[in-house]
Amino acid sequence: MVKSFHPIDEIAARISRADGAGVRLTHAASACAAGDEARGIALPVDPAAAVALALAAPLEFPPLSAGVVPGDRVAIAVDNAVPCVAAVVRGAVEALRSAGVEPRDISIIATEAKTVELCREELSAFEHGPQFVVHDPADEKNLCLIGVTKRGQPLFVNRTIFEADIVLPIGCARVNGQGVYNSLYPRFSNAETVEKSRTPAERDAVARRNGKRSEADEAGWMIGALMTVEVVPGSGETVAHVLAGEPQAVARRSEELCRRRWLLHSPRRVSLLIATVTGGAQSQTWANIGRALAAAEHVLEEGGAVAICSNLEEQPGHSLGRLIRIPDIDVAARKISHDRDADSWPAWHLARALQRGPVYFLSQLSAETVEDLGLAPVESVDDLVRLAGRHESFAVVDDSQHAVVIVNGEDDAR
Repeated sequence: MVKSFHPIDEIAARISRADGAGVRLTHAASACAAGDEARGIALPVDPAAAVALALAAPLEFPPLSAGVVPGDRVAIAVDNAVPCVAAVVRGAVEALRSAGVEPRDISIIATEAKTVELCREELSAFEHGPQFVVHDPADEKNLCLIGVTKRGQPLFVNRTIFEADIVLPIGCARVNGQGVYNSLYPRFSNAETVEKSRTPAERDAVARRNGKRSEADEAGWMIGALMTVEVVPGSGETVAHVLAGEPQAVARRSEELCRRRWLLHSPRRVSLLIATVTGGAQSQTWANIGRALAAAEHVLEEGGAVAICSNLEEQPGHSLGRLIRIPDIDVAARKISHDRDADSWPAWHLARALQRGPVYFLSQLSAETVEDLGLAPVESVDDLVRLAGRHESFAVVDDSQHAVVIVNGEDDAR
């Protein structure tokens, strides 16, 4: 039986009234000003209109209309994590149409069928509309060898992207983003490359991060994506900013705006962090659960607890399955760190969280499934309020899938 949909956006207000020492987390832009506008943080914008405006006046790059001609084939490569993804893609399609590109010459490419379906529904009014492609990294017939990297590695890319005259990647901006072409590579490459990028030991190794960025940048250049689009998330699955233009310029500006909105400061460590994963079904993923757990890592006291508040329905995959009724969490964590599955990175962060202390979980999953993973199921917001009241100190991080939390006086994310 499916549980009632949890009002995630109401959790912070409810818990703020709980007994206990709640800690207020502030944006990097200000430690005291009230309200997003006072902090210099933009309120949500109309996604489609913002994309059209960004493409008309790109950063350090000519307007879109100056770089396309009728008959050009355009591939829009979309990151599944982009908020309001369908409206964002519609804005890009409308901008291209205004520039003289026929909708039938536009292809929308994503790695998940549900993202493609959302875009298809949004663009259903277009007669002879865009083509829609779900990238399958294991389908060799839909892959093309584009060249060989400086390290001598063959670079494969989705055939639709390879055959396009113009490639327009659209990504979700993050604090400490993984590179200017993260929305394009390796996600639209072959299975071996995609699987390698999923390995937690590879993904989170600081020593390898710069190398990974250089590899993605090289791939983007070889593919020929001269312009990128980055969407800075707002609160509650909204869009705060849309940036388009020369990839490095877009990366610099989106990083600045992301840090202003999503780099949060805590005056001290807490014994409980409550992290909400907001948004509809598109946002309720294990990947976002992993990001929420990552946000909690540096603000918890030793042995501190984390409570994840979501409406997740997605069942555990292979790597998360290693945690089911596991007798030794340390052994499971070591195995997961070398896995190459879609859920390996969130599974690794969950294993690390369980090594530190208890993890409470509000979701649409059955209590049995949650318990099998070693988590404590939470049935309602009332349970969270009572949990917060039992802790000496707690903090709530809304939209935790976008946030990075640091403690004042300790090393930050810069």
